Amino acid sequence: MSTATEAKPHLSATQITMLSNCGEQYKRRYVDGEIIPPGIALMKGGALHKGAETNMRQKLVSGMDLPKPEIVEATVAAFEAGLHGMYALTDEERSRGVSVVIGEAKDRLVEVATCHADEQAPDYQPVMVEETVRIELPGPRDILGIIDLADDLNRITDFKTASRRKRQDDADTNIQLSVYAAAFEVKMGIPPSEVRLDSIVQTKKSTSRQVLISQRSRADFNVLAARINAAAKTIEAGTFMPAAIGWWGCSLRFCGFARSCPFFNAERKALGDGGEE
Repeated sequence: MSTATEAKPHLSATQITMLSNCGEQYKRRYVDGEIIPPGIALMKGGALHKGAETNMRQKLVSGMDLPKPEIVEATVAAFEAGLHGMYALTDEERSRGVSVVIGEAKDRLVEVATCHADEQAPDYQPVMVEETVRIELPGPRDILGIIDLADDLNRITDFKTASRRKRQDDADTNIQLSVYAAAFEVKMGIPPSEVRLDSIVQTKKSTSRQVLISQRSRADFNVLAARINAAAKTIEAGTFMPAAIGWWGCSLRFCGFARSCPFFNAERKALGDGGEE
């Protein structure tokens, strides 16, 4: 695998995962070009990502983290910037009022950003931040990886936010980490020493850090290649299967396409048959 000199259609870890979970969702997002506004939880995760990026980019040169208040400020500013665009509220959030929901989200985001500044950021000296690597493949599509963070110990880290603790299997089978590891090897000429899901888990009662460490081998890259090939064939054929019946992501809460999806009974779910949690 090598970096491409000319762009051609590409796949990403997000695309591969979405296509595996629900072909209809993939079709509407990447073929039909329908954009669904993000929810508050997704906006919080994106804001933390931006705050971490702001700190790590300057740390590439300075070797030191920004003061904690500046990391928190950058994170909250990213969230506030997102409020100037389109975003989605659940029925429950709308019933409580926009100002109340936004205010609470900012307060919880400060807790998340503080945890990042105190516990995550000091552990890393970055050598790559948001590094885009295109991996040239012999098929009709390349694969694009944007490495969140690679550090001076050759570790690949993906910062996440979550509402519950993850399992080790979440790191061991994570397609995104596999793509990042392949991109790192293409860029650096050596495999990463390890891949990490470094998450801030925020429940109603607490905010804490969880780190899951995994490895990527040739066998993992073979699995990734097989999934890339299968995804490319599905896209070329234009046959997109809907999500499996009963999949948790096929719901009003977790899919913005659900209300207009021909494979989902939004009317029943809206009446309270398990559509919202």
